[in-house]
Amino acid sequence: MLHEVDILELRNIAGLALDARRVRDRLLEEIPDADLGEPRPARGQHNPAGRVELNGVLARTPEFVALREAIVALPRDIREKAWAATQTGRGDFTILDWTGAVDAASKLADEDIVADLLGEPDLHDLLHKGLYELGAATPPGDTT
Repeated sequence: MLHEVDILELRNIAGLALDARRVRDRLLEEIPDADLGEPRPARGQHNPAGRVELNGVLARTPEFVALREAIVALPRDIREKAWAATQTGRGDFTILDWTGAVDAASKLADEDIVADLLGEPDLHDLLHKGLYELGAATPPGDTT
């Protein structure tokens, strides 16, 4: 399943993703709600700003550059596991189908895996949820 080095790498990616998300959120704070084209979300719903594309601006921030470089530097097999853990965190796969998730990742081109990971605004949360589902992390939101 996951080796200790895989878990450490995925936790590192999750941390970098959180830094990039914080920068993205700060950039979005400057956009008035009216510009998003949707009413304020009800309690419990995702923020519609999560779908706003900031690729041009965000891609130049040091946090996003660090995330991109870290993902690209991962060996292919760990990148596939990062993608699979993200999909598991999203609920597209379960722990019982981990092999299927990794197999699905192995069929993707490297560029697609990198683009999927970088394009996921909730990468930090999904990785942590995936690691938790796989028994390799503390519950999401637990800082211990």
